[in-house]
Amino acid sequence: MGKEIKKGKRGSAAEYYTRSQAIRKLQVTLNDFRRLCILKGIYPREPKKKFKGSDKTYYHRKDIHFLMHDQLLDKFRAIKSHMKKFHRAMNRGDKGLAASLLRNKPTYSLHYILKERYPTFPDALRDMDDALTLLSLFSSFPSHETLKICKCFH
Repeated sequence: MGKEIKKGKRGSAAEYYTRSQAIRKLQVTLNDFRRLCILKGIYPREPKKKFKGSDKTYYHRKDIHFLMHDQLLDKFRAIKSHMKKFHRAMNRGDKGLAASLLRNKPTYSLHYILKERYPTFPDALRDMDDALTLLSLFSSFPSHETLKICKCFH
């Protein structure tokens, strides 16, 4: 008799995490998780068999492991711990420490994400074409009138 395999350890169930499982795995808040997914371009996926229920949001395992090693995650954690120190100083009434903590707040930059997404200048121009088209479309609208939305979509 072979070794018993636990439920969710094999097959399609092992390839996906629910959103709450992903947040627990990454140890971040929901807002930070959403921000991270938007910045890194990670979207939920639909598994063939929804093992936890049809009302859940699923993310691929590889995507979550990709996020685990991102430097933005470390920055989000550093900012969160820094703000805890700031709030503690404010609640104690130590205004000098709070002011210095606020001045030295950690920041993060997104330049490496841009380099990942657009390795060359023509790639960036190709993607900017869509935004410029949208801007020119909005500039062609009259500025003094309101847009009337068709009732057929409601």
